[in-house]
Amino acid sequence: MNADSTANLRILLFSDSHGYMQGMMNVLNRSGKIDLIIHLGDYVRDALKLMELYRDIPVEFVRGNNDWGRAHPEEKILELQGNRILITHGHLYSVKYDYSSLLSRGKSSGADAVFFGHTHVQEEFLSDGMLVLNPGSAGSRIYSGNPTCSLIQIREGRIISRFMECE
Repeated sequence: MNADSTANLRILLFSDSHGYMQGMMNVLNRSGKIDLIIHLGDYVRDALKLMELYRDIPVEFVRGNNDWGRAHPEEKILELQGNRILITHGHLYSVKYDYSSLLSRGKSSGADAVFFGHTHVQEEFLSDGMLVLNPGSAGSRIYSGNPTCSLIQIREGRIISRFMECE
């Protein structure tokens, strides 16, 4: 997806929904205008259902460790308002143990930001100027308490995020 670099882009970022559609729908219904939905895997079928329910909002997604089959990619690079964003579930980079492989992949791909899931824990930090963001789990209370997601805004090329609950 390419977006006009002058517009304010609003993105809802979900991961690890594990079949819990209601929380994602609640967030979508109360968030105003959303320009893009990104789902970081576990379960791809939830991303496909969002595509059916919200036909006017583009959906980008990757598969996670609980998404069997090879029909969907395990990672993608999105170009959004001059930002190169790597999206991946995270399991391929052993993110439950450390982030070195994920950070290396982000740098080698020239990413300005890396969005990942898998750990079910919200996290945001900078690594050598690259934004690294995990929205937590939109469907599981394991590790993270209440289901969570992130609202991303890209304004004048700058990525701004805010964690939200999916209730």
